[in-house]
Amino acid sequence: MQNYELLENLQIDLKNKRSGTIKTTCPKCSPERRNKKDPCLSVNIDEGLYRCHHCEWHGKVFNKIPKKEYTVPIPRLEKLEKTTIEWFENVRKISNNTLLRFGVTDSVEWMPKSSAEIPVICFNYYRDGKLVNTKFRGKGKDFKLIKNAELIFYNLDSIKDEKTVYVVEGEIDALSLYEAGIYSVVSVPNGASKGNQKMEYLDNCWELFEDKEKIVLFTDNDEAGYSLRDELGRRFGFERCYKVNYPEGCKDANEMLIQFGAETLKRICENIEPFPIEGVLSVGEDLIDDIYHFWEHGYPSGVKSGIDNLDELFSLMEGQYTTITGIPSSGKSEIIDFITTSVSKTHGWKWGITSFENQPSSLHVTKLVEKIGGAAFGFRKDPIHRLTQSQFEKSLLFAHEHFTFVNVNKVDLSLDGILQKFAELVKQRGCKGFVLDPWNYIESAIPSGMTETQYISECLTKIKNFCMKYSAHLFLVAHPTKLKKEANGKYEIPTMYSISGSAHFFNKTDNGIAVYRDFETGIVTLYIQKIRYSWLGKLGYCEFMFNNDTRQYIPINNLATAFKKQEPIQQQNNFIPLQQEEMPF
Repeated sequence: MQNYELLENLQIDLKNKRSGTIKTTCPKCSPERRNKKDPCLSVNIDEGLYRCHHCEWHGKVFNKIPKKEYTVPIPRLEKLEKTTIEWFENVRKISNNTLLRFGVTDSVEWMPKSSAEIPVICFNYYRDGKLVNTKFRGKGKDFKLIKNAELIFYNLDSIKDEKTVYVVEGEIDALSLYEAGIYSVVSVPNGASKGNQKMEYLDNCWELFEDKEKIVLFTDNDEAGYSLRDELGRRFGFERCYKVNYPEGCKDANEMLIQFGAETLKRICENIEPFPIEGVLSVGEDLIDDIYHFWEHGYPSGVKSGIDNLDELFSLMEGQYTTITGIPSSGKSEIIDFITTSVSKTHGWKWGITSFENQPSSLHVTKLVEKIGGAAFGFRKDPIHRLTQSQFEKSLLFAHEHFTFVNVNKVDLSLDGILQKFAELVKQRGCKGFVLDPWNYIESAIPSGMTETQYISECLTKIKNFCMKYSAHLFLVAHPTKLKKEANGKYEIPTMYSISGSAHFFNKTDNGIAVYRDFETGIVTLYIQKIRYSWLGKLGYCEFMFNNDTRQYIPINNLATAFKKQEPIQQQNNFIPLQQEEMPF
């Protein structure tokens, strides 16, 4: 961004700077002064503040979320040194013809691991024949990509007109498959990790995979490689994904090429098998790997929300859905915002949201921003309870990167239509969590001859199948029937069986949570009424106080003393920092 666009259609020349404080000419001053190029305007780019020391023109510019601008790399066109060619041919079994085909070059670059300028190999990334990124590789696995350049798959142009494509974990693996006669092969640019897979390269390239009939996931034969493979399969759709069988002792495609040669590697690549999706599963063939993994590493632990007293009771598991109920104004939607934003800050999850009661979506975003930033969005009596400008903008950017909304005015509002939109968000944005709030807004047409109970059962099965197919977790909000009041005038605590329509809401859900608000004390209690698997949580309850000044839920066990004394609840932090690896700034 080279200038700020102002309300008066005046522009400030930032001299190609992106941050810091500068002095520049004032567009508000007289033409004579501007022609003298007098740098009388001070600009704080980071805060958006400007003031002219001549005409006193001043103000603040709100920086909207910018479109990402990518650095265009300088081509490194130096031919490979003889020693580099010999290393590829003798050690990696990659011929010079393959190196020429992929445009591999040499350079000298400053490398982070070596902390010095060293000779490097350049793996050049092209899209439509144009260079968009370069990965540099030095000795001792010293790697780096061009800073701020676009992340895409390596060798992307090779798959344009192909129906079967291979995805590997490294550039040398891609060269190895080409050496074996497999030409439609791409590599991820930044390897694999055991934790959350960040796939900006897929976000930037997903449309090129839409017409593929077979996608062979040939990632490394280790835990991180399996994690990458499974997330790619989730994004592409396992129904068109295939895997290869690794020979004993081989970790990746290049090791297979080195040990067995090109012909054997080609046979391995052609001997692919689909991922088991439906039908009969054999214990000794289809399930054995998972069973041994459970034996060696324990049951899958799910994802903790990062909310103190909730974590000991409830975990989010991929392939499951959680039903949340509660009487009107109990805070069901607000609690979901609390949980989803916390999961995003803790684990980087992206969410797709269909919310009928939180409309328009722009207002819903302001609630998410409050939970992300840890303070109120709107004006407050005491300014300390409101997000600062900087906190607001950081939180808004985080919401932009982690939350997407289904436009309820422009889509098919049947369950099938909503789930189809959710499936598209898996593929295009990598969403792993979803919210459907609430059930009773979904357009439903019960077929002739089918009872409401049968229809709800069928719909809940569709939700469960969606979660399992896409390894997602979905929150379903369902309202209870009209509840009775107890002798003290308070409503009874709802259960999953209180939900209007069918007992299947309790029977079929993986997890069930009832939100109960005591309107006298202000305490909000979450009753965990069902947990599918014992290792993911337990039945019980946890309590929160909602601070109306900051609009934050605070666990009661953090405020027990203050609550008993009826003292004002003090916010512990004005801003909850995002985890370092998730900071988008």
